[in-house]
Amino acid sequence: MRIVTLLFILGITTIITKGQGLEEQFKELRDNAETFKVYKVIKQTELNSFWNTVTDSINIIENKLAEARHSIEVQQRNITEKEAVITAKNQEIEGLEFAATHISVLGINMFKEAFIIISFTVITLIIIMLVLLYGRFKTSTVVSRKKIHEFNKLNAEYEEHKKEALEKQMKLRRELQTQINKLEEIRST
Repeated sequence: MRIVTLLFILGITTIITKGQGLEEQFKELRDNAETFKVYKVIKQTELNSFWNTVTDSINIIENKLAEARHSIEVQQRNITEKEAVITAKNQEIEGLEFAATHISVLGINMFKEAFIIISFTVITLIIIMLVLLYGRFKTSTVVSRKKIHEFNKLNAEYEEHKKEALEKQMKLRRELQTQINKLEEIRST
């Protein structure tokens, strides 16, 4: 019966002490202990009870610490994954920004504005060259027609001169033949 009473008291003390904090239990243990000279005499059951409470508290704290570490690891992995996703997204955004501001022509990347300026400059130069070539063509056509007209005129004059020269030559031949005939007549007489 005495053992049952002792266990009952120990159980009640443990229940009461678990409701208190460790510091309060330590103070109560120290205050309830008997003093022998400079020493405190603590009942072994109370000391064991206190030690069980301390170990339970340490186990609870270690469990909470382990959970916190696990939670930190999970969050660290999540952060690493998120950072990788953010890095990939940033690279994708940079690629899209580059594609939005640049154009590849013949394997050369250049700003779209520069390409537009170069294109308009080339088109303007081609138009100016076409206008100049058209003007030169028109001028050449006019000069060619004038030269053809002058050639035809000169050719007509030449043909007329040739005709006149031929007529003169024929006339001179006739006169020469006439003179030859006269000379032969004179010789034969």
